[in-house]
Amino acid sequence: MELKIGSIPSFISPAYEKRTFDSLTLLVPKLTSEELKQVISHLRQQHRKLQARKTDEIINIIDQAIKLWLDPNYHYRKLAEELLPIVTGYDSEMIRVFLHSYLRSFRKEKLQRMLEVDFTNPQVLDEFRPRTSGGLTRAYGPDLITHVFSGNVPALPLWSLVSGLLVKSSTIGKLSSSEPLFPSLFVETLREIDQELAECIAIIWWKGGEEELEKVAFTSSESIIAYGSEGTINSIRKKAPSHVRLHAHGHKLSAGFIAKDCLQRVLVTETARKAAKDASQFDQQACLSPHVFFVEEEGSVSVREFASLLAQEMNNYQVKMPRARLTEQENQAIIQARSKYQFQAFQTKEITIFESEKSTSWTVVYDQKATRFPISPLNRFVYVIPVQSIDDVPPFLHQVRGFIQTFGVACTPHTFRSILEVLGGCGVNRITFLGRMGEPEPGWHHDGRPHLADLVRWVDVEASVEMDMDAYDPHRV
Repeated sequence: MELKIGSIPSFISPAYEKRTFDSLTLLVPKLTSEELKQVISHLRQQHRKLQARKTDEIINIIDQAIKLWLDPNYHYRKLAEELLPIVTGYDSEMIRVFLHSYLRSFRKEKLQRMLEVDFTNPQVLDEFRPRTSGGLTRAYGPDLITHVFSGNVPALPLWSLVSGLLVKSSTIGKLSSSEPLFPSLFVETLREIDQELAECIAIIWWKGGEEELEKVAFTSSESIIAYGSEGTINSIRKKAPSHVRLHAHGHKLSAGFIAKDCLQRVLVTETARKAAKDASQFDQQACLSPHVFFVEEEGSVSVREFASLLAQEMNNYQVKMPRARLTEQENQAIIQARSKYQFQAFQTKEITIFESEKSTSWTVVYDQKATRFPISPLNRFVYVIPVQSIDDVPPFLHQVRGFIQTFGVACTPHTFRSILEVLGGCGVNRITFLGRMGEPEPGWHHDGRPHLADLVRWVDVEASVEMDMDAYDPHRV
């Protein structure tokens, strides 16, 4: 099967490059630097039209698109469910369940909530509004944002795309080589609903590090939103001009904490099931995926027993939603990590390794000796570390401060507040309940920063203007 993807103005006739995924070939538009300059000129013209539209109108269009995508029979939804497993290697059922949950985060009321989290009065995106201290103020989004998409989780670029539209910015979307499909399909949905809005978005591809195209895109943009590895982010940071704001989302680590109250016999299986979901979803490729669970000792079930239950639940998850096929390098990374702990387990009872038979499908390492935050080789390889209390966790987190993102917690109401205070002080910027680590809610402060407010610039009109201009009013009495 062969399919053209991307989104560019109709007056451009680009060359296409083939990206092959097993039985599927995707043709991605590859522009010359002159063609990209023409696209940018077009996007700037469209930006003036976008700036004149009301934010509520843009929200309604996105909401219409989401309603279509939530219908399992919608043609682009069916195409995505058919092709994304081929493109990504992820299990089709995992993708189906994730899409249904993820897309609901972009419904009208959720988008309104995103705006209200960052703006006391979202109408500041439409017009100058009174300030409580006097005068007027208005927020303007960038005229053009270049989005460098990530491909480790399907549909993830929707966060970036929607954010740009909500602050009324035109978009250059650079497709990821590993998952270039979803952004292209979603923009086509917008085109079905509102041609003019879709004309504010160009979805293209170039090879990372292609300096001529990157220079044109980066120097022409007011902002860059980039997802990727630390290497990718550092490369973009060096190439972005000083006047261009870079909103970088590099590699992050996540973890979990399980209080002893959640290890009661009636709760422990469900707790293990939630932990297994977080450690298995999209094979730990997301920054939101846990590398380690810190588990409180002295529960009804020992921490080692919990690790065994977690292993059983990860095996169950593997049966329901098998892991993607690995590269030889990924497979070897797991084998090497396993070998290290297998050797140590022979020497001490403080380490136990639970692993899938005849495959590297999942691995759980119980490590009572751990003194450092363990970095997983990913692909469903997780650590369980026993602790006396939440107060034992900060020394581990200080080792990776600046890289910690999400913490999944399982606890009861009476311990919840003390856990929050400890984690908040360690640099964690998102806390959720176990089993929901891969499902951030609208309006969350990604990497601890405002989601939309970081993108805008403010124009303030001082209160004195109103008083001083009155002196020049010819009708003043």
